Amino acid sequence: MTLGIKVGPQKQSFIDLEQTNAPFAEVWFNVSRADDYTELFTELKRRNMQVGLHFWGVLNDSNSPGLGYPDQSILDSSTDLMKKTIDIAATNKFQYVNIHPGSRAIVKIDLDRMDYPYVSDPIPLPQAQTIFLEHVTRLDRYAKDRGVVLTVETVSRLIPKTDWYNPASRLKPLDIYQLPVASVQAAADHGIAIANDFVHTATDPASDDPHDIWTYLLSTTQLLAAATRLIHLGFLVPPYNGTDNHDTLDNPVLATDQALPNRQQMIELLKLFKTRDDVWILVEPNGRHTENYFLAQKILAEALQD
Repeated sequence: MTLGIKVGPQKQSFIDLEQTNAPFAEVWFNVSRADDYTELFTELKRRNMQVGLHFWGVLNDSNSPGLGYPDQSILDSSTDLMKKTIDIAATNKFQYVNIHPGSRAIVKIDLDRMDYPYVSDPIPLPQAQTIFLEHVTRLDRYAKDRGVVLTVETVSRLIPKTDWYNPASRLKPLDIYQLPVASVQAAADHGIAIANDFVHTATDPASDDPHDIWTYLLSTTQLLAAATRLIHLGFLVPPYNGTDNHDTLDNPVLATDQALPNRQQMIELLKLFKTRDDVWILVEPNGRHTENYFLAQKILAEALQD
């Protein structure tokens, strides 16, 4: 596994890169504002790092991109933005592009306010999954032809409606009908690489029983292991209401059974990948990326022990 750090065009990311000297970085990449990343890309290439682009964007009508709803305009515009991101990755000789599978509804998104101001009625999951698999298979072929790995990320069952990084916002969950882990598993069955976000995967079962959640997370991680190329290392904390959180690895709760996975469970999950040199891993905290990089380094070192 190759441990990296999350970065963006803000000045703090340049400081984090200098302080960690990480061999790999994943960029929170809003393709709708691609010109904002010129300086960051120059720095990443100067450092000879492995780089992945975590795709974000907004369609012209303020819709969130996605590959699961039968609106041809949304499907075409989403595919175009994702292809543009793949092209940018290929031009810069970056390693991967990570996407979310999308929703089985029309979703408006405001990335500046971190808000979802509108969600339409959803279509049935089987219909949405069929559409998703058709389009993501084509996109995967497009990426492979350009030497870029496409990863599809597990996403949370519910989301905070606003301010995704504020823990209090988790108390008001919103269902935007994101495609579940089963749809990501279906993509894996079609030969597409997977990004397993431990927190997102842990939100998938509709249960507040820690034992049930951990059993599901472990079995799903085992099932997806062969197809997994990217891991987002995090942990779920109460309430177990289907929403994710972006916590820091020095939270004392990580040492308790309230965290899913807790520290020892993280190590158990990571041991599944101890012989893999084709897996990228990083933390997505709500801040203090340098500290979390070094804390993750310690956890990873324990997982790699015999």
